[in-house]
Amino acid sequence: MARRSWHSAFVQAIQHELEEYRESLTFETEHQLTTEPLRIDVLIIKKEKDVVIEKNIARIFRQFNIVEYKSPGDSVTVEAYHKTQCYARLYAALNKADINDLSVTVAATRYPRKLLTFLNKQYTVTPMPPGIYLVTGDTCPTQIIVSEKLPEQGNLWLNSLRGDLTAEQLERLTLSTGQNVPMDAYFQVIGEANVETLEDLYMRKKKGVILSEKLDAYFTEKYAPQFIAQGEARGEARGEARGEARGIAIGEAKVAGAKAETGRNMLLMFLRSRFGRVPKGTEKAIRQMTDPIALESLAAHVGDCASLDEFATALK
Repeated sequence: MARRSWHSAFVQAIQHELEEYRESLTFETEHQLTTEPLRIDVLIIKKEKDVVIEKNIARIFRQFNIVEYKSPGDSVTVEAYHKTQCYARLYAALNKADINDLSVTVAATRYPRKLLTFLNKQYTVTPMPPGIYLVTGDTCPTQIIVSEKLPEQGNLWLNSLRGDLTAEQLERLTLSTGQNVPMDAYFQVIGEANVETLEDLYMRKKKGVILSEKLDAYFTEKYAPQFIAQGEARGEARGEARGEARGIAIGEAKVAGAKAETGRNMLLMFLRSRFGRVPKGTEKAIRQMTDPIALESLAAHVGDCASLDEFATALK
């Protein structure tokens, strides 16, 4: 499976979160620090140094802001944290920037327990609930953002950047889409990561459930038709597999039924050969048996019985 472009989606998400300050910020993605492939995920530069940003995820911002993003499948390790701090120092050195004009943000999807345990031993970590942890004592002002803990109402785009969204959450995303930030990469990744939910929405539509106009446009027409097609293909495959399994089960049941019928007839034949007439109660009990192995065992036992009464006891 091709690797999903979570980073491109993250860039659009953080741009959307800071849309109110778009005129005051410049976003440089995959900012190359050296001629080698060493890049900052997102470098956010204040066009005017004194602009104050009140958005919760950007209150620590200085003029130059280094952002490292870890996708849902990646862990935010201590090593990743150190690397991001090094990016800040290297950027300051290469661009002759004052280190005091830089901030560092490490954005994770899940709570990085090991990293925060380490940082608590080295520095002062102050929770700024929900979802933000300020680190005091390192070279630059630093924060750890845990996107799944951010408030959905205030940080919809970062909070939703994961693969466990409900249909209602997907609908809120499409209904909240603004006009100033392109969101194609974002919705592409969200569609890929939440394909089962997307399929469920599509099946609702096929059954006549009315979806919001934007949800219909964004998820069933513009951004994810290929995922719907894939979902239908998977559904057909699942149907074929179920049909095949059902056919096998029916076939096996028929074989077992034939064996049981043969076993019943053989047992009754042995009883009649040994004792003559078989009582109706005993015959009825034998006719109700379906286990071929049990019937075979009883047939072998007929020769050991002195009377039908003794066999009837074994039959019980």
